[in-house]
Amino acid sequence: MHIELYPTMSSRPCRFCLCLQRGSVFADLDVDPDGRVFLARISFDGYGCCGAPVDIRRMDLGDSEALLTMVKQGAVDARAAESLSAYFRQVCDVLWRDAFEHHGLI
Repeated sequence: MHIELYPTMSSRPCRFCLCLQRGSVFADLDVDPDGRVFLARISFDGYGCCGAPVDIRRMDLGDSEALLTMVKQGAVDARAAESLSAYFRQVCDVLWRDAFEHHGLI
């Protein structure tokens, strides 16, 4: 999976945004009060934008910490990419599985 950090936008509130697969997917992620990362919305070329349900599953705490460290340091690493891929496999059934598969995210 190709990951780049991307600036957040006021029209799409979130804690951080990731540009995936060289610009064909944008994932807006937030953090709950317990420090666990979750998907707020995701936009796929060819599919559109999908807002996540309020009760979407959260990343486990260890993976959340790794991803937040990556964002803070501004450097993408392999562990964060693996954590993100595992998380997408856990939540794709409540979003658009076909879009995740088409873009090679799961």
